[in-house]
Amino acid sequence: MPHPQAGKLRGILTAINTPFHPDGRLALEHMPALLDFQRAAGIDGVIVAGTNGEGTSLSVAERKQLLETVMAHRGDLLVVAGTGAAAVTDALDLTLHAAEVGADAVLVLPPFFFKNPTDEGVAAYFRPLLEHVDIPLLLYNIPQYSAVRITDGLMALLSDCPNLSGVKDSTGDWESSRNFIERYPHLRIFTGSDRLLARSLRHKSAGGISGAANCFPEVIVAARTAWELGDEAGLDRAQKRIDALLDILHRYPPMATSKSVLAHRGLPRLSVRPPLVDLTPSQEQALLGELREAGFLPA
Repeated sequence: MPHPQAGKLRGILTAINTPFHPDGRLALEHMPALLDFQRAAGIDGVIVAGTNGEGTSLSVAERKQLLETVMAHRGDLLVVAGTGAAAVTDALDLTLHAAEVGADAVLVLPPFFFKNPTDEGVAAYFRPLLEHVDIPLLLYNIPQYSAVRITDGLMALLSDCPNLSGVKDSTGDWESSRNFIERYPHLRIFTGSDRLLARSLRHKSAGGISGAANCFPEVIVAARTAWELGDEAGLDRAQKRIDALLDILHRYPPMATSKSVLAHRGLPRLSVRPPLVDLTPSQEQALLGELREAGFLPA
């Protein structure tokens, strides 16, 4: 059985952006405004230092500082800390810290430098986190970034770990997500693909973890609301709207795109950290033009 606190992990969670100044320094003074923006739209919680949060571009000390800032301003938001790292010692340190400061769960990448590790090797990385830290743990399946897949063989090796509480499947492959949902009904399975949100909800997933919700949380929340109301037609309309939004957003670099849009939705102007780069002025104008034409931003 998963961790006893895992049941509260549900709904739409935003893989929230990390605010940076143009020179790459953390701009944590702007985190309360980002959280307020999410809360006002009805988002259920946030993932801190995940992919959209550029977590792997942060030092261990910065990730702790970021999480502590979020915890201080969380209000009623669920908080899931991204604690995966290439080094198991760093992952364990970050996971212990997340439990100490009261995060609701952790989302953990597999070790992502050495390629083609065995399931036994990846299990040996996850076991210290699962066995020595009292917190619900979600495995993060995003092989297009990590190049290490969360397999059924790995799940079997970890099946005796009571803190194993779920999976975020960000493959974008419905068969992968459906396998997790159907094979592991006792776990909290989240889709990391906004295009699969309606299908995942209909198959009784725990919900979705969204990158697009950074800049348009209300568009993603509309799907959850329709599902909760049992409005099947409304859920289809919400998914169609999400898909139209993604068709635009995915033509531009993702984290920089979110931050450019937020600057035009009343939030501070934020930057990304190398190796990512901010949108050029011409990219930003093209993006904003497309969003206005599609009705996502006022004309």
